Amino acid sequence: MKILFIETLGDGGIAHYTHNLVNALKKRECDVTLITTSMYELIEQKESIRLHCIFFKFAFALIRKFSVLSKETSIPTLLRRLIKIIEYPINVMQCLLIARSAKADIIHFQTIHLIDMIMVIMFKVFGLKIVYTIHNVMPGHKKLNPLQRLLYGFFYYNCNFLIIHSDVSKKTAVKLYWINPEKVFVVPHGDYKFFVPDIPLSKDEAKDKLGFANESKIILFFGAIRQNKGLQDILAALPRIKETIPNVLLAIVGEALRDYKKYTKQVALLGIRDCVYEMLEYVPNEEVHVYFCASDLVVLPYTEISQSGVLQVAYAFGKPVVATCIGGFQEAVKDGENGFLVPPGDPDILAAKIIEVLNDSTKMESMGKNSLFLSDTKYSWDSIAEKTNGIYEELLNIKRSPSF
Repeated sequence: MKILFIETLGDGGIAHYTHNLVNALKKRECDVTLITTSMYELIEQKESIRLHCIFFKFAFALIRKFSVLSKETSIPTLLRRLIKIIEYPINVMQCLLIARSAKADIIHFQTIHLIDMIMVIMFKVFGLKIVYTIHNVMPGHKKLNPLQRLLYGFFYYNCNFLIIHSDVSKKTAVKLYWINPEKVFVVPHGDYKFFVPDIPLSKDEAKDKLGFANESKIILFFGAIRQNKGLQDILAALPRIKETIPNVLLAIVGEALRDYKKYTKQVALLGIRDCVYEMLEYVPNEEVHVYFCASDLVVLPYTEISQSGVLQVAYAFGKPVVATCIGGFQEAVKDGENGFLVPPGDPDILAAKIIEVLNDSTKMESMGKNSLFLSDTKYSWDSIAEKTNGIYEELLNIKRSPSF
């Protein structure tokens, strides 16, 4: 079975997801090819897959030459997108040539942009079978207008099969985009244990490396900072947590993709500067482990989400979590077992549950072990690859050999 993956970001959570999935499928003797960007951050870990780093070579060359284009502000963002749009048709033709050369049976898209509908339709015209993974039910984590819903509905209509990460997300997507539910398959988000080094740092070693006091209790808020991540709620909860746990420290780690000034103002107004640590940059893969090893608990107070790679990183490092009871979190977090689920937008309950975990070392350890167990079992890439391979076989009408 020959599978061609297309992933047009090249870094971050979806690139990490794709990397793990293609390598797990390779172990199942799938013939896998990956097409991604010219700035692919995992190029040194390509292992045995065929890799084509073709997307946006000209755009990235300009970004390297003119660093202002990399800024997440209105004009640079607009210019960057315009350059990519101009280059995109060339990349589409390159993908089609690679697909025909590789004699791909299935094209599996791991993209998030509406413009990729052009490529989907192109492959469909040439009779190729298409699987698309919907990583976010709400692209951009924003409410869509009727025209956008119609366009995404047409996009998904032109795919043979769709993969999504939870039953809750499936129900939402089917209703929102008028999708035939029979073509939507639920496959959980896989683990991110590839971030875990062979010899992990102890908690104290990691705290020393980051300059944190060994006796501090570390709450980790990790990942790209967007409006839907609920940072304002954990900040609002922090004064109450501090009253009970004076040595608490909230570590905010990740690139701020929007105006961060409002959070800075909130920190000042609440008088919590002394218990907030900020590292507002994209974290290289080789440094991710330090922050998770140092943490006592990972918080995900999101207001909108389908599923989160950060949750799987927390599980991989055996950390308890406190997350909001929305989207795929409702299925991925075992409430009371490996963490707690709380209502979105409620700092008081968020604070109470964080205090409950941080104040009970036995519970913290037990919940962490349960997170690691989930990472090793339900969310292992062997399991994810088996489910995904079964979807491919169904699409190609391949009958499985009976198992005894």
